[in-house]
Amino acid sequence: MHIAVGYRWLAYAAGYHLERALRELGHRVTYVGLPAPGRPGYDSALPLPEVLAGLPAPVDLYLWIDPAGRYFPPGLEAVPVPTACYLIDVHLGHWREQAARFFDAVFIAQKDYLPAFQAAAGHAQVYWLPLGAALDVHRRLDLTRQYDVGFVGNQNPAHRATARARRLALLARTFTTNDFYRYYPPEAVSQVYSQSRLVFNTSIAGDVTMRVFEGAACGALVLTDSTANGLGELFDLGREIVTFADDADLLDQVRYYLAHPAEREAIAAAGWRRVQAEHGYTQRMRQLLETVTAPGFRPAAALRQAGAAERRAARQRVLTHLHMLDALFDEAQAAGLDPARRFLFTAGAWLRRLLR
Repeated sequence: MHIAVGYRWLAYAAGYHLERALRELGHRVTYVGLPAPGRPGYDSALPLPEVLAGLPAPVDLYLWIDPAGRYFPPGLEAVPVPTACYLIDVHLGHWREQAARFFDAVFIAQKDYLPAFQAAAGHAQVYWLPLGAALDVHRRLDLTRQYDVGFVGNQNPAHRATARARRLALLARTFTTNDFYRYYPPEAVSQVYSQSRLVFNTSIAGDVTMRVFEGAACGALVLTDSTANGLGELFDLGREIVTFADDADLLDQVRYYLAHPAEREAIAAAGWRRVQAEHGYTQRMRQLLETVTAPGFRPAAALRQAGAAERRAARQRVLTHLHMLDALFDEAQAAGLDPARRFLFTAGAWLRRLLR
């Protein structure tokens, strides 16, 4: 297949790993997202049908991958080939429910949100596609496990009042750890996790994060909070990864597994085997492509047949969340809104930008 992918390009983004996985499966992949240093792309104002029509070869599928930064191209509902989206942070806010209405197939990373997205999308082609690990990047290295607990992750201001921040501080005071608060380039993640006896994870809103898969892929015992969203279907809890209930249980579990290295290493090895067999991004992309090429799959996006006002309202919700002010102005101008209505149409984006 020839697959066009659009997302916010970063060397550690899920989209980058998924793009590489599609190539590993033997498909032709063309990046049509925004340009980035060293990565050519397309202006966000260019309608997607024009972008795809201008490519050297016909496209069989367009895939939009969350999080997309300030990228949500116009004309999604008019693309003449099947479209799919992979929505990752569905546990944060509701704007992605509006985004889902533009796509023929909707894949979401957190299982418990399937009913909400099936209702929002307006069709049944909505599927659970968990996160995973890039097995060529997140891999077990032959390094001494010098840290009791390892963690690599986002420490932006929004996380400072969360259970994650509290628990990281508690672990750092109690055990030998890497520096939780520094930036690690993508290639350093496997080094940290391969040097850690345990990898700590805690969700922001009950989500199953990439860290669960990445830590296990590096051969460490993953210790994560007990959550839903299909965690018990992805791993045999207690045999492949370990969960904790609260802060006190977290400390008790770390102490126990540090004091029982043979048991710790057996669970870590079982988790590693499960990730290698089932949870690589190549497996995830194979599942996605099997779904969109299966008999009976059809162009089902609700906004393909919707009126202009309905499409405009859905785009307004998405563009406002993504801070795409220029795109909102373009939408308002194309709709012929007068100055007062243009201001109202873009007011949410102005407010979000001022409050950042």
